[in-house]
Amino acid sequence: MGEGYLVIETHAEHPGLVRILAAKANPGESELRGGADPRVRYVARFDDLDAAQMHVHARLKRRLVDVDTRLYRADAIASVAAAQSLALRHRQIYLDPELARDPKLKQAIERHRRQHRAADRFWQLVGAAAVIFLLLKLLLGI
Repeated sequence: MGEGYLVIETHAEHPGLVRILAAKANPGESELRGGADPRVRYVARFDDLDAAQMHVHARLKRRLVDVDTRLYRADAIASVAAAQSLALRHRQIYLDPELARDPKLKQAIERHRRQHRAADRFWQLVGAAAVIFLLLKLLLGI
């Protein structure tokens, strides 16, 4: 468990693919300027970088192209929404202005959060049912 920066970048030669990288140091201002390839689309500082990488991978795992290069077949909006919607302590450092203006980003972030809340509620119900079952078993002596 260590703090670090989650970086999402795209490249003009690879449309429809994103690379999700981890960095211990904040990418420099020159790397964040738009237009250059690879183009940094999002940077966030996470208190637990390993957990952040794991959760983003879990949300995009069906889109994985190459595990060694951390390349995913996803657009920038889907990958930024997957990272931004994490329930881990983080601070957004940079968001590409083009993405920030896109209303689809906020919708995708909210969709990820709804899905996560629904999954949490489901597992809480499963846990409650298990506790009730165990109490009944104890009280009825089954």
